Amino acid sequence: MLTRRQLLSTAIAGSAAFTAGASAAQAFTEQKMPPDVARDYLTGGCSAAGNAGHDALIEKMRTFLKGEIASGVKPAGAEEVVTCPLCGCRMVVTADN
Repeated sequence: MLTRRQLLSTAIAGSAAFTAGASAAQAFTEQKMPPDVARDYLTGGCSAAGNAGHDALIEKMRTFLKGEIASGVKPAGAEEVVTCPLCGCRMVVTADN
């Protein structure tokens, strides 16, 4: 059976170890944004419809989707939802449009 003194000393030692180890654990890191991405992000170039970044993203996904349909992985009327990494807008891509 634990005495009150043993329980308190164990609790204090455990919280001290947690506090000492908590400063070493970091879940997030910062990375520098590539210059072309930073330019698009800061100028709001991703918010307009029909911009080059969205068009390239849609075309890349359309090519990928056509390949999956041709190989039989997806049915003929399949669609994919693409999310822009800059502005977060979502676009539905089909093999036809």
